[in-house]
Amino acid sequence: MATVNDVLTYARQLAQTDNYGLTDTVGLAFCNDALQNMTRSMFEKNIDAAQTQESYTNLTTNNPNTYLWPSNMYALKTIEVNFTDQQQQNYLQATEVEVANLQNNSFDWLRVNQNPAYPLFDNHGDTFEIFPIPTNANTNGIKIFYYLTPTEYSSTSSSLAYPQTLDYRCLAARVAALYAISQSDMNLFQVASMEYDKRLHDLINILAPASQQPIKPNRLAITGFQY
Repeated sequence: MATVNDVLTYARQLAQTDNYGLTDTVGLAFCNDALQNMTRSMFEKNIDAAQTQESYTNLTTNNPNTYLWPSNMYALKTIEVNFTDQQQQNYLQATEVEVANLQNNSFDWLRVNQNPAYPLFDNHGDTFEIFPIPTNANTNGIKIFYYLTPTEYSSTSSSLAYPQTLDYRCLAARVAALYAISQSDMNLFQVASMEYDKRLHDLINILAPASQQPIKPNRLAITGFQY
């Protein structure tokens, strides 16, 4: 499995330098910058670029009914709410409410009158709120699926994780570009940035399809009454 050291080795080759020019300490910092940049860029293209996590939170009757996001959350995937019990089939997916379009209602109206069969949530930044306010507390009544914050590399021996393992040279090109900035070398920066963008684009094209299953032909449902 590729490590940060592999990334730095290739980055030095791109930048035509050595471990005295691009040191391990600086290179490690550049690798972590590249990791965050690559992850954000993939999320912007709707690519699942981080590992997912499932967690549960107790549903309360607090007003307002707000909760802290998980401390290791990078991006939300979905929220489900169960107002009655812990049965998996009774969790309902919550829909995000649009603050600027409450259709003449208010948050207070939603807190009391929102149909529990169609729960809503609002992102308050470091917290989120559930509508309606539950009439009864429920243990593990909120289920959150989310993407984990990428774990930054602690040393040059740190192993890369998916999807960076698909092409560690993509990270290396970003590292070379950051090194070029530190050296005020705009020619190297342009070359390394183009290499990074191309490799990232290729990765996104590979990861974008959800499945490589063949499309199965289906018979047209034509009865004759259409003519």
